[in-house]
Amino acid sequence: MKTKIFMTVLGAGALLLVQNAGAFILANNSEHDITGIYAAAPDSPDWGKNLIKGKHLGSRQSCNLALEVSSDRFDLLIETRSGKKQEFHDYPAGTRQITLKTGGESFFSVK
Repeated sequence: MKTKIFMTVLGAGALLLVQNAGAFILANNSEHDITGIYAAAPDSPDWGKNLIKGKHLGSRQSCNLALEVSSDRFDLLIETRSGKKQEFHDYPAGTRQITLKTGGESFFSVK
């Protein structure tokens, strides 16, 4: 079961509570609107709730997230407006920015 992560929306950004991962920017540089962002520790089979339920992250938009996870790494599940789901795995704690690209690619930068 994936470890559940809780989120509070602050202005235009989102605060995501998971342990030790820190704050980062999620940049959507894909051609798709994102309607679901889920995060969990890598060893957890449950993604929990949609962290942006009722909102979306449009193409070429970004949001601020802060994570605290019980692991030194975390995974993301992204869902697009068309219903496509893509998993992104093994981001290290301390990641400062994750950029999602069309075609299922992602790039990240650490401190």
